[in-house]
Amino acid sequence: RRRRAGKMVVTSTRFRSGFECGRRGGSCASSSGTRARAPNRERPSPCAGRRAPPCPRALPVVATSPEEAYQVSTSALVTLSTFEQVLGKVGFGSLFATTGLYWSKAAFGKLKGHGTLEKSTMASANFALLVLLVLRWVDAGHFPLSNMYESLLFLSWGISSVHFYLAYKIPQSGVAGTLTSPTALGVLAFATLILPPELQRATALVPALKSNWLFMHVSVMMMSYATLLVGSLMSFGFLVIDLLAGEGASLPALGAAEAAAAPEAELAEPEKADEEDSYGGKRDLLETCDDLAYRSIGLGFAFLTIGIISGAVWANEAWGSYWSWDPKETWALITWLFYAVYLHGRIYKDWSPKKTAAVSASGFVIVWICYVGVNLFGVGLHSYGFFSK
Repeated sequence: RRRRAGKMVVTSTRFRSGFECGRRGGSCASSSGTRARAPNRERPSPCAGRRAPPCPRALPVVATSPEEAYQVSTSALVTLSTFEQVLGKVGFGSLFATTGLYWSKAAFGKLKGHGTLEKSTMASANFALLVLLVLRWVDAGHFPLSNMYESLLFLSWGISSVHFYLAYKIPQSGVAGTLTSPTALGVLAFATLILPPELQRATALVPALKSNWLFMHVSVMMMSYATLLVGSLMSFGFLVIDLLAGEGASLPALGAAEAAAAPEAELAEPEKADEEDSYGGKRDLLETCDDLAYRSIGLGFAFLTIGIISGAVWANEAWGSYWSWDPKETWALITWLFYAVYLHGRIYKDWSPKKTAAVSASGFVIVWICYVGVNLFGVGLHSYGFFSK
């Protein structure tokens, strides 16, 4: 203990003597008895003699703070949102122009063909909606069918696509444009003008929808809705033209035997053409509407069948059962059975075209109940993604 204490005393003494010598400039006392000041010597800088580093190059501005990153992302989203609004207005204007062109031709009785101008305006609307859906796909990172707004955009695009299919498959189907173009316009107007902004924003998918089946199942179901709606509209047009033309212009029922004997009857009755001309070509319009309705519903029924099967497989992966009698599943089955009755009566039974058109036109309401009506109640496994509770 004494050695440690001695060391501490010696150390403190050295520190004290060194401090005093430093205060007195290295001597304890001068010869004249006065204290001498230590000279002010400037210490050399440690960087003296070194070469200055070169100036760094100017780097691009990078958002380093969360606030700057938020501002950059917000500006990018605003730009993308503005572009989406422009595309929506282009699609709306093109469909509005297409509707006006077809209705003006219908007012003058020219319903047989598709003009170049009508095709161009419908093509611009279809392209604008397609680009809009692709942009939302890129922005959200998933297929754009996660809410009501995106599904309505897809439905409007699907109706315009079915219109193109009918226009190029049957060139003399101009009567279809008078019904398909206002329907696509109404769907797009409801999506862009009536839905609130919070339902138009792209949202993240719920865990049940994060699957590759989203593209397969939902897209096929939406195309089935679009195609079935077009078929029901053509049946509605058939009933309107039949009502305006009178009983004489109604088409006869064609069963299996009558359909086989139809060519012989046409050869045996050459005066039939004069009888058709007396009704102003309305029998041709009735035949066109009936044929378009049959083709559209046949294609939509195939889409609906594939959609129901793929939905059952997806439900087994997500919820553990192929069928749970969910309200959406139940109404999809009702829709399938309804149009199956139409096809059965149209092909195998001697139903008149007017009767089959009445059944098909009623399916317009069934499809809308299956598509939107079930989601209004907010119940079942399919209640997410359309309306906020």
